Amino acid sequence: MRAEIRQNKENNTNLQSQQEIERRLRSGKRVYKNHQRAKLNSTDSQQSLNPAIENMYHVIVRKIKELYSQLPNKEDKVMIEFNNADDPTDSHGLFTVMTPTFFFYLECDIKNNYRIEYLFHNCPLETEIMQLINKYSMASYSTEVVNQPDYPTFFRNCLQVQPSRFIFQL
Repeated sequence: MRAEIRQNKENNTNLQSQQEIERRLRSGKRVYKNHQRAKLNSTDSQQSLNPAIENMYHVIVRKIKELYSQLPNKEDKVMIEFNNADDPTDSHGLFTVMTPTFFFYLECDIKNNYRIEYLFHNCPLETEIMQLINKYSMASYSTEVVNQPDYPTFFRNCLQVQPSRFIFQL
Protein backbone atom coordinates (compact mmCIF):
# COMPACT_ATOMS: atom_id res chain seq x y z
CA MET A 1 0.00 0.00 0.00
CA ARG A 2 2.88 2.38 0.63
CA ALA A 3 3.67 2.44 -3.09
CA GLU A 4 0.09 3.52 -3.80
CA ILE A 5 0.42 6.42 -1.40
CA ARG A 6 3.45 7.76 -3.23
CA GLN A 7 2.31 7.10 -6.84
CA ASN A 8 0.74 10.52 -7.10
CA LYS A 9 3.32 12.94 -8.59
CA GLU A 10 2.52 15.49 -5.88
CA ASN A 11 3.60 12.94 -3.27
CA ASN A 12 7.01 12.04 -4.72
CA THR A 13 9.46 11.43 -1.95
CA ASN A 14 12.39 13.61 -1.15
CA LEU A 15 15.04 10.95 -0.54
CA GLN A 16 17.65 13.39 0.73
CA SER A 17 15.25 14.75 3.37
CA GLN A 18 14.23 11.23 4.37
CA GLN A 19 17.86 10.26 4.84
CA GLU A 20 18.45 13.36 6.95
CA ILE A 21 15.47 12.48 9.14
CA GLU A 22 16.79 8.93 9.57
CA ARG A 23 20.23 10.31 10.53
CA ARG A 24 18.60 12.62 13.05
CA LEU A 25 16.59 9.75 14.55
CA ARG A 26 19.75 7.63 14.92
CA SER A 27 21.71 10.49 16.42
CA GLY A 28 23.51 9.84 19.68
CA LYS A 29 23.28 13.55 20.45
CA ARG A 30 20.11 13.87 22.48
CA VAL A 31 18.28 16.88 23.84
CA TYR A 32 16.77 16.81 27.31
CA LYS A 33 13.18 15.63 27.04
CA ASN A 34 10.48 17.62 28.79
CA HIS A 35 8.46 14.48 29.55
CA GLN A 36 11.45 12.96 31.35
CA ARG A 37 11.82 16.08 33.48
CA ALA A 38 8.08 16.03 34.15
CA LYS A 39 8.32 12.50 35.56
CA LEU A 40 10.96 13.67 38.02
CA ASN A 41 9.95 17.22 38.90
CA SER A 42 6.24 17.68 38.31
CA THR A 43 3.64 18.52 40.92
CA ASP A 44 1.37 15.88 42.41
CA SER A 45 -1.48 16.98 40.16
CA GLN A 46 0.78 16.79 37.07
CA GLN A 47 1.91 13.32 38.19
CA SER A 48 -1.76 12.29 38.07
CA LEU A 49 -2.91 14.28 35.04
CA ASN A 50 -0.06 13.72 32.58
CA PRO A 51 -0.41 9.92 32.33
CA ALA A 52 -4.20 10.30 32.10
CA ILE A 53 -3.86 12.82 29.24
CA GLU A 54 -1.44 10.51 27.42
CA ASN A 55 -3.75 7.52 27.88
CA MET A 56 -6.76 9.46 26.61
CA TYR A 57 -4.73 10.69 23.63
CA HIS A 58 -4.06 7.07 22.64
CA VAL A 59 -7.71 6.08 23.19
CA ILE A 60 -8.80 8.92 20.91
CA VAL A 61 -6.17 7.98 18.29
CA ARG A 62 -7.47 4.40 18.18
CA LYS A 63 -11.01 5.67 17.65
CA ILE A 64 -9.84 8.18 15.02
CA LYS A 65 -8.18 5.33 13.11
CA GLU A 66 -11.44 3.39 13.22
CA LEU A 67 -13.33 6.41 11.87
CA TYR A 68 -10.82 7.10 9.10
CA SER A 69 -10.74 3.45 8.05
CA GLN A 70 -14.46 3.70 7.23
CA LEU A 71 -14.08 6.62 4.83
CA PRO A 72 -14.79 5.69 1.20
CA ASN A 73 -11.93 7.66 -0.40
CA LYS A 74 -8.49 5.97 -0.22
CA GLU A 75 -6.68 9.32 -0.30
CA ASP A 76 -8.45 10.33 2.92
CA LYS A 77 -7.17 7.19 4.67
CA VAL A 78 -3.47 8.07 4.41
CA MET A 79 -1.97 8.56 7.85
CA ILE A 80 1.43 9.62 9.16
CA GLU A 81 2.10 8.54 12.72
CA PHE A 82 5.24 8.73 14.77
CA ASN A 83 6.52 8.61 18.30
CA ASN A 84 8.24 11.95 18.85
CA ALA A 85 9.60 10.70 22.17
CA ASP A 86 11.98 8.54 20.09
CA ASP A 87 13.31 11.58 18.23
CA PRO A 88 16.53 12.57 20.02
CA THR A 89 16.23 16.17 18.78
CA ASP A 90 12.62 16.85 19.82
CA SER A 91 12.37 18.11 23.39
CA HIS A 92 8.60 18.74 23.49
CA GLY A 93 6.85 16.15 21.31
CA LEU A 94 5.53 12.80 22.44
CA PHE A 95 3.28 11.57 19.60
CA THR A 96 1.94 12.86 16.28
CA VAL A 97 -0.85 11.67 13.98
CA MET A 98 -1.58 13.40 10.67
CA THR A 99 -4.06 12.75 7.89
CA PRO A 100 -4.81 14.89 4.83
CA THR A 101 -7.53 16.64 6.87
CA PHE A 102 -6.49 16.34 10.53
CA PHE A 103 -3.45 16.86 12.79
CA PHE A 104 -3.20 15.52 16.37
CA TYR A 105 -0.13 16.08 18.55
CA LEU A 106 0.73 15.33 22.18
CA GLU A 107 3.50 17.30 23.83
CA CYS A 108 4.97 18.11 27.21
CA ASP A 109 5.71 21.80 27.66
CA ILE A 110 8.57 23.32 29.65
CA LYS A 111 6.32 23.63 32.69
CA ASN A 112 5.77 19.83 32.81
CA ASN A 113 2.21 19.97 31.45
CA TYR A 114 1.01 17.48 28.85
CA ARG A 115 -1.22 19.04 26.24
CA ILE A 116 -2.76 18.17 22.90
CA GLU A 117 -2.76 20.29 19.76
CA TYR A 118 -5.12 19.56 16.89
CA LEU A 119 -6.07 21.05 13.56
CA PHE A 120 -8.88 20.38 11.13
CA HIS A 121 -8.80 21.19 7.42
CA ASN A 122 -12.10 20.36 5.72
CA CYS A 123 -12.15 17.25 7.85
CA PRO A 124 -15.12 14.97 7.12
CA LEU A 125 -14.88 13.66 10.70
CA GLU A 126 -14.50 16.96 12.56
CA THR A 127 -17.78 16.61 14.45
CA GLU A 128 -17.02 13.03 15.50
CA ILE A 129 -13.45 13.86 16.54
CA MET A 130 -14.57 16.87 18.57
CA GLN A 131 -17.13 14.64 20.27
CA LEU A 132 -14.31 12.26 21.21
CA ILE A 133 -12.16 15.09 22.56
CA ASN A 134 -15.10 16.29 24.65
CA LYS A 135 -16.21 12.79 25.66
CA TYR A 136 -12.79 12.03 27.11
CA SER A 137 -12.61 15.44 28.81
CA MET A 138 -9.60 16.50 26.79
CA ALA A 139 -10.94 19.92 25.78
CA SER A 140 -9.30 21.50 28.85
CA TYR A 141 -5.93 20.05 27.83
CA SER A 142 -6.22 20.70 24.09
CA THR A 143 -5.67 23.64 21.79
CA GLU A 144 -6.82 24.03 18.23
CA VAL A 145 -3.90 25.11 16.06
CA VAL A 146 -4.72 28.17 14.00
CA ASN A 147 -1.32 29.13 12.59
CA GLN A 148 -1.10 26.59 9.75
CA PRO A 149 -2.52 28.56 6.81
CA ASP A 150 -1.90 25.91 4.14
CA TYR A 151 -2.38 22.52 5.78
CA PRO A 152 -2.71 20.54 2.49
CA THR A 153 0.77 21.71 1.42
CA PHE A 154 2.14 21.00 4.89
CA PHE A 155 0.75 17.45 4.76
CA ARG A 156 2.07 16.83 1.22
CA ASN A 157 5.50 18.05 2.31
CA CYS A 158 5.38 15.70 5.29
CA LEU A 159 4.54 12.80 2.96
CA GLN A 160 7.54 13.68 0.83
CA VAL A 161 10.08 13.82 3.64
CA GLN A 162 8.90 11.25 6.19
CA PRO A 163 10.41 7.76 5.96
CA SER A 164 7.83 5.28 4.70
CA ARG A 165 7.76 3.40 8.01
CA PHE A 166 5.74 6.31 9.44
CA ILE A 167 3.19 6.39 6.59
CA PHE A 168 0.35 3.94 6.12
CA GLN A 169 -3.11 3.63 4.68
CA LEU A 170 -6.04 2.60 6.86
